Amino acid sequence: MVRRILIVPDKFKGAATASQVAGALESFLRRRSVFGRDEERLVIDKLPMADGGDGSLEVLRDSLGGSSETLEIGCEDALGRPVKAPVLFWEDSAFIEMAKVCGLAMLSREERNPEKTTTRGLGHVMLDAARRGVRRIVLGIGGSATNDAGAGMLETCPPSALEGVDLLVACDVDNPLLGPDGATMVYGPQKGADEAMLERLERRMEEFARLHSLDVSLPGGGAAGGIGATLHCLYGAQLTPGWRLFGDMASLEERIAAADLVLTAEGRADGQSLNGKLLSGISSLCLKHKKELKVVCGKNFIQPRLWRQAGIRDILALHEVEPDTRKSIEGTVRLLSGEGLLLAGCDEAGRGCLAGPVFAAAVILPEDFYDSRLNDSKQMSEADRNALRERIEKEAIAWKVVAVSPEEIDRINILNASIEGMQRALDGLEVRPQAVFVDGNRFKPYFSPDGTKIPYHCVVHGDAKVAAIAAASVLAKTHRDEYMRRIARDYPQYGWDRNMAYPTPEHREAIRRYGITPHHRRSYALLPEGENLLF
Repeated sequence: MVRRILIVPDKFKGAATASQVAGALESFLRRRSVFGRDEERLVIDKLPMADGGDGSLEVLRDSLGGSSETLEIGCEDALGRPVKAPVLFWEDSAFIEMAKVCGLAMLSREERNPEKTTTRGLGHVMLDAARRGVRRIVLGIGGSATNDAGAGMLETCPPSALEGVDLLVACDVDNPLLGPDGATMVYGPQKGADEAMLERLERRMEEFARLHSLDVSLPGGGAAGGIGATLHCLYGAQLTPGWRLFGDMASLEERIAAADLVLTAEGRADGQSLNGKLLSGISSLCLKHKKELKVVCGKNFIQPRLWRQAGIRDILALHEVEPDTRKSIEGTVRLLSGEGLLLAGCDEAGRGCLAGPVFAAAVILPEDFYDSRLNDSKQMSEADRNALRERIEKEAIAWKVVAVSPEEIDRINILNASIEGMQRALDGLEVRPQAVFVDGNRFKPYFSPDGTKIPYHCVVHGDAKVAAIAAASVLAKTHRDEYMRRIARDYPQYGWDRNMAYPTPEHREAIRRYGITPHHRRSYALLPEGENLLF
């Protein structure tokens, strides 16, 4: 079996580049997955991505390799101060990242004021690139500090100065220019505007749009403080989703189609993430190709209903493990890699059996634990299961196995009994885990015995993917098999030492002939439909 995983992350702004995020996530998978060290069975494809905002230049430069050149061009920042901005040149094209010219991250919080910031510097850089003879300028306009709709750019680089140059704009949002969903009202606050300033900025934007006959309903026109509308309407620029631009250059869709799992990441997952940004693009491609998509983020503000509608299987937030925001940001790479993380895996055995308890296990493995035999316990030979049980119980940081009786299964049903068993196993661990991965798709919020809420994530077929879950699967099954062989001595006619009380023809024929025992689950259909037992 070969499992192919595509890691296609954005940056964690101010904490880690997209390349660092990709490397950290690969490290996590190598440490924690069943086939982690086997590069032939676990094939990881890393594709750091961007959507036109901060860090886009580095991502594009890496994808172009040695065929590009970066030059520092003198210009002014959003407050008119002299700076040098890196511009990427290749063939007959230039890429300008607006965030490196008049970006929000270049200003202190006290300096943020969209009534004063300007796009004049961006015009300077565009003009310089055109004078170097390029035939195409690609602009990444995310992360700006401005809200002037490109008025400053018009002063320093009028459309006539770019005659014969094609403009392609990588846009990371699809907001219109005006209104409650427009440039000012949505993005003005993060650029330093209070409520009074927002009203003034909106009126100024309305007047600018009227004066220059801008399309105020253009999707993406509100990007970068309204510069999207000006670039399209006055410069003839083509607006394209940033993720699509970079994705096309890196064969993103083809790589998604070839993967079994797609793993993306960004610092903050919120409503904007599903509104034209990288996450929305990746989710649309995963839906198209019916691929499993999971998201890792610093903090998650997307409601489960919305991310499930987008085709996302799960969102894992670092904030769940490290609630202190400062520590989470400073430790982003370490947290993403899972270094030092006490991760418990949970699984059960015997859920579909007609008799006997359901056994549940919780295991915390060392980070460097690896065994090529480790897998879903049902796919392993009995000899391998028993050998692995011995090693797991000896080397695990902590482990616990519990049984939930047939009487309790009948009273609360098998799903609740399985979840209850796994939570009791977690309670019995001598070390408190920081996170829990559970086999299957159902679990309940878990609080440790000291009252701490522990984040959990369900993994479908997790016993064949996550090492800690696979280890729990081995312990649950070997302990249950051992128990069933023991009680089979008292009821040899049922063949439990062979069928482990699963609904085999042998077991059901014995029920038909001999009736039931105190070990049978009376809430189950012990005989095929149409046959009844009198209890």
